[in-house]
Amino acid sequence: MLKTIFLVRHTETVKINHLIGASDVPLPLASLERLQSQLDECPNIQKVISSPRQRCSQAARIFSEAHQVPLEIEPKIQEMDFGDWDGHCYEWLWQNTANPSIGDFWQDPWSHTPPNGEPMTSFERRVESWWQEIVSSPNDDAILVVTHGGVIKALLAIVLALPHKSATHLNCFEVGYGCIVRFSVYYDNNGVAWPKVVF
Repeated sequence: MLKTIFLVRHTETVKINHLIGASDVPLPLASLERLQSQLDECPNIQKVISSPRQRCSQAARIFSEAHQVPLEIEPKIQEMDFGDWDGHCYEWLWQNTANPSIGDFWQDPWSHTPPNGEPMTSFERRVESWWQEIVSSPNDDAILVVTHGGVIKALLAIVLALPHKSATHLNCFEVGYGCIVRFSVYYDNNGVAWPKVVF
């Protein structure tokens, strides 16, 4: 039994070069059309799961209706909430943040939480909780997941069993706008899930 999961990061929002997490920023029309084109690259989809943020859910809803497959809106796969930093441009953040600074956060997000933001451990916990729900039901489904760069990196860290509190997946993986990452989950005769990244 083999489950296929296509993770697709949303395309560029109307706020380029900004730190966008909990902010609900839309996609410009050209970006929305590019995301729709990317979603159409994923074959034989039986279910769509999307972050509630409109930069993901708008294209997911269009795909779901066009292909007549069910759509599930899942809060656990929304991007990290960057608190007081959310929605600011990177230049402003580099010039105006301290104790912690944006640089402190990039280097060690487990020790430096943005003011009024979501701790990295909480973010990882909710993403892993969703992942365990997905892999706990053995079937041959092909699932399309429209989500965010941080969520995809967290899932890569889980599947690749990277050391806990290692920034490797944050610094060494580039998950570009519109990027598609594919996971295959094989289930053995005991129903144990064996996930892998497919290139």
